[in-house]
Amino acid sequence: MCYKVVERYSVCKCIYFQHSIDPCTAYGQRGHSIQEKTVLVGYVCSRHSSRASNAGHGPDSGYASNKGSYR
Repeated sequence: MCYKVVERYSVCKCIYFQHSIDPCTAYGQRGHSIQEKTVLVGYVCSRHSSRASNAGHGPDSGYASNKGSYR
């Protein structure tokens, strides 16, 4: 089975980066599908960061920060 890795922001789900397909021997044959694997990165994209900030969320991933400490 072929895999395609897509990196998405964890909150808004916008695409951060889309990797090329890792093909298998059946690539391109009829009925063969490509399975997408999603990796969550960061918190929110720049397009949605102003909305997230207004909702009380910071622009960072939130993994190392304590909620409310940046206000």
